[in-house]
Amino acid sequence: MKHTKIFVMILILSSCASGPKLYPNEKFKAVGKEAAKRDIEKCIAEADNYLESSKGKKIAKGAGAGAAIGAAMGAVGGMFTGNMGRGLVRGGAIGAAGGGVAGALSPDEIKHRYVNQCLAEKGYQVIGWD
Repeated sequence: MKHTKIFVMILILSSCASGPKLYPNEKFKAVGKEAAKRDIEKCIAEADNYLESSKGKKIAKGAGAGAAIGAAMGAVGGMFTGNMGRGLVRGGAIGAAGGGVAGALSPDEIKHRYVNQCLAEKGYQVIGWD
């Protein structure tokens, strides 16, 4: 009885999982629904593997890139105002904060983007997620 309840719970939860919806383009029509479903499953598995391996690295990388871009923009702004050093420091701080936030996408957002890109590289067009 206990195993039946667990099975039903897993079935309910798995039916609620979101997945990409594909546009029926030439690729989709050529391979068919079942092959497309297998490609979706492969891309989702790759995305899950990616998220497990690099979650924390992404936030740090986003902050570093934001700092570099912000510092460069601040330096340019500082050239026009006559205080390049202050512009460099301010731009770097603002860029790091913005980059850190941009790098802190939710795991679902990162997963969706990863799967969308994976499927696009295979020739599919994702029109949305359910």
